[in-house]
Amino acid sequence: MDANTIIDSLSGQFPDDIYDTDVESGIRILAKVKPENVVEVCRYLKEELSFDHLGCEFGVDYPDRNEIEVVYLISSYDHPVVLTLKAILPRDNPEIESVVPVYWNANWYERETYELLGVKYINHPDLRQLVLPKEMLGEWPLRKDYKGFPNKTAKNLV
Repeated sequence: MDANTIIDSLSGQFPDDIYDTDVESGIRILAKVKPENVVEVCRYLKEELSFDHLGCEFGVDYPDRNEIEVVYLISSYDHPVVLTLKAILPRDNPEIESVVPVYWNANWYERETYELLGVKYINHPDLRQLVLPKEMLGEWPLRKDYKGFPNKTAKNLV
């Protein structure tokens, strides 16, 4: 399966949910997805297009656009194409459905993104503290407007 076929299939199946697609090379593609349908799109990718491996999931803060992007890097064991899937969320209330039911390893990626950027994953099976000390919870240290560590104890952890 080649990159153009994958983009055509994805865009054809989800014409109202997939946008800004790009074939960056023969093995790299990019697509943006409306956040409310990310689980359905990921399920289609996995079950119909053999994108069976979530390599990474993370967030990027864009305060100038008042957005947080959730980025999924999804690949396949059957073909060499890697998909970068992006969902744009409002920075003041970043919520998106968890993809853990589709990709089990999203569990820790989503916990980390929640803790460090404040993205709330709806229906996540265990959305709780992962790496930060308790006194830093809710500080969102990977947001660009983060002012620094709140106390000496947390500062010494760096």
